[in-house]
Order: sequence, then structure tokens, then C-alpha cells
Amino acid sequence: MSGAFCISQLLQTSSTKILLKTSKFSEGLYVKAGATRYPNLCFYRNVQTVTYAIVDGSYVPSTTQTHQPDKTKENESTKLESVGAFQKLPMVMPSVDILYSALRKAKRVPPTKGIANIAKRERNKGAKQLDALMKELAVPLREYTENFPKKKYLHPYERSLIELTLGDGNYEEVLRNVDALRKKVVGVGKEHASLCAKCLTKRDALEQLNEGMEKLEEVFKCDGKAVDDLLNIAKTLRAMPVVDLETPTLCLVGAPNVGKSSLVCELSTGKPEHFQVTDTPGLLKRHDEDRNNLEKLTLAVLSHLPTAILYVHDLTGECGTSPSDQFVIYKEIKQRFSNHLWLDVVSKCDILQEAPVIFITEDSDTDNVELARYRKMGPEGAILVSVMDGKGLDELKAQVHEMLVTQMDRIQNSKIDEDNPEPVT
Repeated sequence: MSGAFCISQLLQTSSTKILLKTSKFSEGLYVKAGATRYPNLCFYRNVQTVTYAIVDGSYVPSTTQTHQPDKTKENESTKLESVGAFQKLPMVMPSVDILYSALRKAKRVPPTKGIANIAKRERNKGAKQLDALMKELAVPLREYTENFPKKKYLHPYERSLIELTLGDGNYEEVLRNVDALRKKVVGVGKEHASLCAKCLTKRDALEQLNEGMEKLEEVFKCDGKAVDDLLNIAKTLRAMPVVDLETPTLCLVGAPNVGKSSLVCELSTGKPEHFQVTDTPGLLKRHDEDRNNLEKLTLAVLSHLPTAILYVHDLTGECGTSPSDQFVIYKEIKQRFSNHLWLDVVSKCDILQEAPVIFITEDSDTDNVELARYRKMGPEGAILVSVMDGKGLDELKAQVHEMLVTQMDRIQNSKIDEDNPEPVT
């Protein structure tokens, strides 16, 4: 599959690394744990955009338009970012680099030529240098606030990544802090430049210049943390896996430690056909409000990306989640995402016992026939596979290939329907 990536470690609180390597089923990218994450925070260009709507479990362009009551104030706000906005984020300089670069440039600004009076020349130079320092500090801050996308106009998947990775509201708060710093710099700079321009003597002009320089430097040093927070956000978001909405994606889902990662490696080798494979964090038996951010990331992938699902079951008792609990999770997820193409696989069949594994917390005498069968063989139609001895892998690859071809047809048909909408009668 031409893209294979793992998102199961993106939201860990400890520092992680992301390493890209080539792999095949087809040849492509596989993201493993391994460019440094920037988890600290208070802890993220304008591009052509489209909206998306779910059609057969996939996101496709939608004709729905965003109502904008005041187009003169925000002419680009009616556009939605497409997936990939994180890779288009502007480069952010550390606050200390912005400050000292601005100071060097401002101090080199000369007075206007032809001023013979010493006092006038000095106050002219001082006002110009203060104005230059203000602009050197304020311009990059304005560019950051203008060129970082507004979260509400991002694709739903990337919006979920921001919320789960940075915390709800932190992205917007950091951008507000950067803009507040810009406004403060402009206010202080204009005030002191005006005072300098009114000085009557050379000495007064020099003193006003130094005072204004010191005040601007103090303001930027005091509140420059907002810029560094934005720098960390940009680095974190650029490290997120890039997905292609027009490329079929196989999403491996299941409880923790059921063997998804091993199957990703197996499915990432083979004929070079253009598909994406993603390993997602494991799901536990609990209500949505009790799920951690890793589990919420899995649900975000299934909700917002055009995925076909390969659901992995482990009935050996090794994964730590009982077959009965896996059955409950499975039934819930299959009902919630019933429009997705779906394939079930029972992993580790080389050590699967003939008698079903019964945990001490389970009822071995249940009258639920479907559950009893599940404990022994998994869902009806599931493929039994073993990465250790290769059993069932050829059949699995063949069925995965067939399912992703179907997924590609869905995506293409959705695009055709969008390009040729039925006339309103």
C-alpha cells in the first residue's frame, strides 16, 4: 500500500519521535515510533479549500457553503482547509531571534538626509529607529496570526488532531496571545516614536530613543513566550501523518495488543498499488466520555477519513482484554460505522486453543450463542491468521486488496456525483 502510517503514538505525553521509512504492499511510507515531538505547551497560508461531507463512509467535497455575515472583514474565512494544512504552516522564528534581529536592523536606520539642525536630525533618527523596531517585531507576528489556519475551518480530522494533541482551546489561545503581543508592541512603539519626534534637544531625543528601545525589548521579552508556544505547536502539527482523501485507507482497529502492528507490517509489503494503511490506538470497553485521547483519535480517524476497516480480534487471552469485552467493543464499533467496508481477522491463530479462553470475570455458562461462538472462532466470516507461521496471510492480503479496490470505486463515484449534481426540480 503506497502509504502506511501509524498514529498510535502521536498523543503520548512523553516525547516521541516520528521516522519515515519505505515499505511495500505497496511501496510507501510507514510511520514508526522513533523528529522529536514537542509535547510542552501552554503548548500550531492560505490554501484553496473545499468542504467535505460523508458519502458511503468517506469524506468528499460538499456544495454546502459557509454563511459569512461580514465578507469585507474576513474575505478568506469562507474557505475550508483541505487535509494537509499542517504541512503548509509558516515557519516560526524563536522569540529571541526575532527580537535581536529587529534590534540590529533598527539601530542601523539613519536619519533622513538633508536635516542640518542637530536636534531635528537626532529626533528624526530616534523616531525612525523606534518605528523600525516596532515594525520588525510586529510584522512577523501579524503574518503568523494571518497564516495559521482558523481551527473551525480545518478539515474535521485535522481539527480533531489539534484538540486531542494540544488540548481544547489551546491552539486558539496561543494565537490570541501572539496577536495581543503584536498590538502591545505597536502601541508602545507608536507612543515612544511620537514622543521622540517631539523632543526639543539632541539629549532629550537620545534619552527618549533609549527609553523606547528598552520598553519595546521589555515587552517582547515578557510576552514572547507566546511566539515560542506557537513554534512548538507548528513543529508538533507538521509531524502529524499526512493522509490523502482520494487514496483508499485501510484502518486496523481493535483492542490494545491484539496484533495490529504486526499485521500492518505484513500488509505493507507486496505489489506496489496505491493504498494507505494505518494502525490505530486500541479501544477498551467503556463509554465515549471515559475514553482517553488515544481512543478518541481512533474514533476520529474512522469518523472523518475514507477508511475501510480491518477489525482485529485476539481470542488467545494474551492481549489483556477478555474475548467477552472484545465482543462488546466490536459490536458497538461495527454498529457505529456500519457504512464502512469491513473485514474481520482473528490474529495469533497458531496459539489459539480449541477450547475458548474464559477469564475469571466472565460467565462461562452464558446463553448468548453469538458470544459463545465468538469466544471460539471470532465473528462469522473472520479470517484466522498467524504472523508467526504465515497462516491465512495470503487470503487476508487478497481480501484486503479486493476491499480497497472497492473503496477506491466508492471515492471515485462520490467525486463523479459531486462534479455532476442532480438538477433541483
